[in-house]
Amino acid sequence: MPSLESLASFAVLAEELHFTRASLRLHVAQPALTKRIRQLEARFGCELFERSKRHVRLTVAGERLLPAARQVLHAVDALTADAALVHQGLERLRIGFTPSAPHHVLPHLLHRFRQQHPEVQCALTEASSDRQIALLLDGTLDVGILRPPLKQVRGLTFVPFLDEPFVAVLPRQHRLAMRPNVPLRELADEALVLVSRAAGATVHAQIVAACDAAGFTPRVGQDASSATGVVGLVAAGCGVAVLPRSAAGSARGVAIRPLSGTSLRTVIAVGHVTRRKTPAVSAFIRVARL
Repeated sequence: MPSLESLASFAVLAEELHFTRASLRLHVAQPALTKRIRQLEARFGCELFERSKRHVRLTVAGERLLPAARQVLHAVDALTADAALVHQGLERLRIGFTPSAPHHVLPHLLHRFRQQHPEVQCALTEASSDRQIALLLDGTLDVGILRPPLKQVRGLTFVPFLDEPFVAVLPRQHRLAMRPNVPLRELADEALVLVSRAAGATVHAQIVAACDAAGFTPRVGQDASSATGVVGLVAAGCGVAVLPRSAAGSARGVAIRPLSGTSLRTVIAVGHVTRRKTPAVSAFIRVARL
């Protein structure tokens, strides 16, 4: 197993490509750095750097192995940080959040959680709901603020804490904009602007399924990578849209009307690994459900 010193020396020299500068950063003598690199090359069975009097360059092997070396060093740094928190009696909570969540949800939730649990350090990651599920399963996240998928995910639990309806988003001059509500079936012949599957798989699937239940296949004119993008395209006259009420916002140039003829709703939930429910995860869920 390569030593952490040799991996760190490899990573720093790969950044500096200069033995003297790398030695200064590592606070070691240049001969000691050279020895570490040679020992690592012997361990790996390949040269990591091409050396000459004028240049130091990574070899093809060095370029291939560098990301893995950095990953090991980052993991050790994270482990060291976690150990320090344990020693201090603190805990770290790694939180994912979807950009499609209502704007007030994350600040309000974090404010309440930090007030009640100042001993817990929170680290935030923005990611789509699907991406958060992958990060929860591989242990990168402890909890996710997300829209649960339509199908159960083995090993994960989703605790809903916000339930909201979908609405119709229309250009202000649209023929339906003066209606107090819009039957979903009335959108059958309209060009529909949708959140792309990659950006919001659950919302996308819910809208398509609701249109199917209303007796028509949506005629998709455009898709966008965010709810903001969808609203912007509607305002530009590219079509109409169906969005969760909070995601529709109050943008200029569009009319937002309740949908009728459908029970279409969506939820925001806290997701976590079922068998990895730490005290901090439990506390976060309690605060979310207040």
